[in-house]
Amino acid sequence: MSRSASPVAVGLFTVVALALAALLVLLFSGSNWWSPRDRYMLIYDTSIRGLNIGAPVTLKGVKIGQVTDIRSSLHGKSIDVLNLVTIEIDATSMEAGGKPVSVEELVKRGLRAQLRQQSLLTGLLYVDVDFDPSKPALYKKVKTEYPQLPTTPTNLQQLTRDLESVDVNKLVNDLQETFSGINKLLNDPAMQELAGNMGSAIHSLEIAANDLSKMGIRLGNDYAQVAQSANTLLTDINRDMPQRLATLDEALAKLNQSAATLEEFSANAAFLVSDDSPTLFRLNSASKSINEAAEQLRNLSDLLERQPEVLIFGKPD
Repeated sequence: MSRSASPVAVGLFTVVALALAALLVLLFSGSNWWSPRDRYMLIYDTSIRGLNIGAPVTLKGVKIGQVTDIRSSLHGKSIDVLNLVTIEIDATSMEAGGKPVSVEELVKRGLRAQLRQQSLLTGLLYVDVDFDPSKPALYKKVKTEYPQLPTTPTNLQQLTRDLESVDVNKLVNDLQETFSGINKLLNDPAMQELAGNMGSAIHSLEIAANDLSKMGIRLGNDYAQVAQSANTLLTDINRDMPQRLATLDEALAKLNQSAATLEEFSANAAFLVSDDSPTLFRLNSASKSINEAAEQLRNLSDLLERQPEVLIFGKPD
C-alpha cells in the first residue's frame, strides 16, 4: 500500500527550491547586491517631472547607481518647494589606480550631477554625474539625511532662468521708445530734406562715376598707345643693340690705345725733365754758354761805351 506525500514536506521542498533558485539568480546575474553603497541627496528648486524611483545614475554612460527616493519639502517658513532626490551609488564603481575613490574626493575634482532625458518620446529622466570643474560646487542650505551632491541645471533650465530674469516690461518700454524715436526721426522735415539731398548727392556721384569711367577708358587707350610705342622702341633697341655694342667696343679699344700712348708720352716727358735726362743736361749747358756769351757782349758794350776808339786803334794792353 503506497504512502501519500506529506503536504508539509512538499511545501518545505518548494520553499527551499525557490530560495536556492533566487540565490543562484543573484549570484550569476552579475548584480552587485553585496557591494557597499553610499547614498547622497540631490536638491532641485525646479520641476523634476520625468524622474522616477529606480532611474539610473550614470557616469560617462556607465551605470553606477540608481534613484531610491524622491520627496518634496518646503524650505523653512517660505513657500519655496525643494525636490529632494536620494541616489544610491556603488562605492566600488569608481576607482583610481585600482583603488576606490570617495565621492567627496571626486566632488573636489569637479564631479557634478545633472538631470538628462532618457528618451524624447517618453520624457523620462535619469541622473548623469560628470566632471565640470568650471562650475562651482553649490550647496543648498538645507539639513539633509545624506550628504549633498552638487547639481548643475540643464541647458533648458538655464535658458528658462535667463528668460525669467529678463524684465519684459522694461524691454517693451525700451522698444516703444526706440520705435517712437525712429518715427519722429523719419517724420522730421530736416530728415526728409536730407533724404532729398542724399538723392541729389547720389545722382552727382553717379555722374562722377560715369565721368571717371570714361576717363579710365581714355587713360586705358592712351596707356595702350604708350605701351605700343615703348614696345616698338624696345624692339628697335634690341635689334640695334648688337651693332651699337660693337661700335662701343671699338671706341673703347681706341680709347685704351690712346690712353696707352698718353701714358708712354707722360713717361717720356717725365724722363726728359728728370735730373738724369741728356736733353735737360744739354739744355743746361747751352743755357750756360748763352749766359757767358751775353756776359761777354755786355762787357764789350761797356768797353765800347767807355772807349769807342777801340774800334779804330784796338784794345790797349
